[in-house]
Amino acid sequence: MALLLLGAAAPLSPEAEWKKGIAEQNEAYAKKPHAMLKIQDSAYIGEGQAAVLVGRKGDPASWKWAHDAKAQGVLSVSIRGGKLIALHDGKPVSEAQMQKSVPIDKDVDIAGQPTQVGAGVNGWRIFVYNQKNPAAAQFRGVSYYPFNPAFRVKARFVADAKLPARVFRTSRGTDKQFYHAGDAWFVLQGKPVTLAFYTDSNDPKKIEDMSAFFHDELTGKGAYGAGRYVDAANFGKFPPANITIDFNQAYNPNCARSAHYTCPLALDDIPVAVTAGERDPHMAH
Repeated sequence: MALLLLGAAAPLSPEAEWKKGIAEQNEAYAKKPHAMLKIQDSAYIGEGQAAVLVGRKGDPASWKWAHDAKAQGVLSVSIRGGKLIALHDGKPVSEAQMQKSVPIDKDVDIAGQPTQVGAGVNGWRIFVYNQKNPAAAQFRGVSYYPFNPAFRVKARFVADAKLPARVFRTSRGTDKQFYHAGDAWFVLQGKPVTLAFYTDSNDPKKIEDMSAFFHDELTGKGAYGAGRYVDAANFGKFPPANITIDFNQAYNPNCARSAHYTCPLALDDIPVAVTAGERDPHMAH
């Protein structure tokens, strides 16, 4: 037992976890093969909808989705009976392969995932990735406010036993549905705050994490104008009596940097200037 304890890695401090998260975020944004800023185009399709990939071999920047029924291209996708139908050069592509990668050209591939295309309506989101996308090459990293332990709080959590569905408008003008998990009650910078948390499932046994979508007094004044998100996790069995909320870890929705995502717009307000978490990427700091 002593040897096992000696070999166990010591848990990271909250500030070290924060630094680690920023490094991972920078990697995910621009360096990985399927980094966010390597997305060149996107197709969101639901039941009865289709898209065709068109472009010119040897010209990575030319690959785009066409939604014209008469379009012809190297790959077509559609949804029929709730199932994704994909053909690459006339050959079927499985859903598992679609989620992994389908090579199209040098430096170009596609990959997709099931997602909501309407409030509670499932479909697919399929991205075109260009490894030479200028947006990834020009990326210089995310910008966060300095770590401040005062913005890491313990909150009392009051669950919503009914886990009702709530519909949010998104950055693409569509609707997306989440379930109201409950409300966190805490004090931040001397002010009482009640903040709603949401989850993807209305089955308590499947809830392992929750997210809040919030505005604060810095929204549009240094923080992203559509609001920021903060997560709560590692609380054990749902519902927890208490949760830890670390606003140093508050982050921008993906649509802050890429028009190819659909992100719920924040509605809940925190009556404090949250000088912690990610800054607005569109403003000089």
